[in-house]
Amino acid sequence: MASTSLEPRPPRAVRWTVSEYTRMAALLVGRRTELIDGQVIEMAAIGTAHYTVTSRLRRALAGIEAEGRLGVGDPVVITDFDEPEPDLCVLLHPVELRKIVPADVALLIEVSDSSYDYDHGTKLPRYLAAGIPNVWLVNIHDHTRPRLETYALGSGDRLEQSSGQVAVPSAALVLDLDGLFAGLEALPSDEYQPHLA
Repeated sequence: MASTSLEPRPPRAVRWTVSEYTRMAALLVGRRTELIDGQVIEMAAIGTAHYTVTSRLRRALAGIEAEGRLGVGDPVVITDFDEPEPDLCVLLHPVELRKIVPADVALLIEVSDSSYDYDHGTKLPRYLAAGIPNVWLVNIHDHTRPRLETYALGSGDRLEQSSGQVAVPSAALVLDLDGLFAGLEALPSDEYQPHLA
């Protein structure tokens, strides 16, 4: 006779879809979150260097923003289970009455300080797999050695640049990295450093 005892089932994590996550908005008011692989991820606080670089990028891209082609911290729906909120997106055209999708994006920019490992290891592969043609990781984890890492869909190459100028895809402008990174080396790390007695 077969055993009638119930075998315990291991617990399973709940995997949320983008539409379910959107319906949670009222529960998440005031919290910086994004949806990655169906999990609600709380984003790191914005540090001084991150704020500085993001503000400088936004000013450099002001002409694109005036055209309605710059997303700033806006969600990008890349799969049914992924809705990250990158720092900036240069769009091919203005997007209204819906969220941004990969086909709208010419360039996606993440400014990575304490979040570098997460941005590089978790988010970057998702962006490229979704067909986003150009992704920039502005790596400021080490304030004394900031650099721009550029990734292009299909190339498999990572290009690094810490000075000079770089062309902005889908825009008639270049970004001056020397100006973008000026003074960062003087900023202290925003990571918690316990004071030793």
